[in-house]
Amino acid sequence: MSKKLICLILSLVLLSMVAFTGCAVPFAGQKVLKISMSGSPQPHEKEYIMNDFIKGFETKHNVKVEVDFVSQADSIKKIQSEQESNNIVSDVLLVDTANMAPYVNGEWVEDLTNTINASKVNLTSMFDNSIKKDGKTYFAPISFDVYITIANKDAIQYLPSGLSEEDVVNGLTWDQYADWAIAIAKGEGVGKTMMPANMTGSQLLYPMAGLGMAYGAKFPEFNSAGFKEAMGIIAKMAAGDAFYPEQDQYTAPTDPLKSGAVWLTFAHMGPIGVAYNAAPNEYIIGAAPKGSKGAGSTAGAWCYGIQKGAKNKALAEKFISYILDSKVNYDYCMQMGGLLSPIKEVEAILDTDDVIMLAGAKMLDTTIISGVPSTEYTDWNAVKLLYGDLLNEILTDKAVPDDEFFDGLQNELEGLKK
Repeated sequence: MSKKLICLILSLVLLSMVAFTGCAVPFAGQKVLKISMSGSPQPHEKEYIMNDFIKGFETKHNVKVEVDFVSQADSIKKIQSEQESNNIVSDVLLVDTANMAPYVNGEWVEDLTNTINASKVNLTSMFDNSIKKDGKTYFAPISFDVYITIANKDAIQYLPSGLSEEDVVNGLTWDQYADWAIAIAKGEGVGKTMMPANMTGSQLLYPMAGLGMAYGAKFPEFNSAGFKEAMGIIAKMAAGDAFYPEQDQYTAPTDPLKSGAVWLTFAHMGPIGVAYNAAPNEYIIGAAPKGSKGAGSTAGAWCYGIQKGAKNKALAEKFISYILDSKVNYDYCMQMGGLLSPIKEVEAILDTDDVIMLAGAKMLDTTIISGVPSTEYTDWNAVKLLYGDLLNEILTDKAVPDDEFFDGLQNELEGLKK
């Protein structure tokens, strides 16, 4: 075999490696940072992360970054195994606050206090209970979210008497929201209001929790008077056939919003932002609806940490500094659909075009916000399924269940506590 043919074959092999992994092959002697990202980003999010966000760091520091995308549960198992075997592979970890406790309590991550202080940015204190312990900071938050309202402008004609588009922006009451949903269904002949009711990877408990908190319920909780009152709103919409008939196929409203099948929903900022940014002139963005106690929403943050014993700790610290740059962070949050930035300096960058971020930021001072206590339960997915059981019961009977049903759910919830 000729030398030219051998070189050609080697070149094709290298190119196939690049195509397969999504990462360029590092040059000899070039430093490689290994990042483990937990969660399941959407295709467009993953494309931005690899082609812009990560590439920006590679270019700035003339290094290569290898990214491993893993599920939340697999990430915990993976890092625990690396720590117990003292075979540290991943340098940087992306974790959300709902799944952060094992990393902090297990002492699997480095103290980032000095690195964060050196960045001279001001971070929100909303997630201190998750990212800090014993005076040390173990994770740097990069983005967070709350739940907001989105409505197709075609639905404005069905707003209850006396209400305007401005009222939607400022936040309707939940009763007004329900009346609007019912009027839309009556006028269009089909329900066009959505809850993310698919139980595979369910997100349903979060909007239901926000609704519950608006009436004084805790999260998670089933048998309080406030939560039962809140479920009356869902029952009201079910009785009025207000819900999108195919909502059980979706964990997020993005695609039904974009197709026009859904006109009204209360949902996570990211999926709403993707639909809104695709056609901003078609939608109205509003605050969370209000109950007897105000507006309610869950909130969680995505955060980066450095694994204890990381082989490339110095380079990992540079990555933490990179993500805390306000311009980098602003771009990241926008590309994720318009998530909120935990960096207060980003507020100075926002303008009137940043509709999703501004809507979320406006709610922070007036909304009852709860974290996501998933690590307090043996199986968070099982907790999610309890909310699915409740929704299906309401949709079937078109009424609020009796106290015995709620007590049964609460007993199951208690049984899932660690």
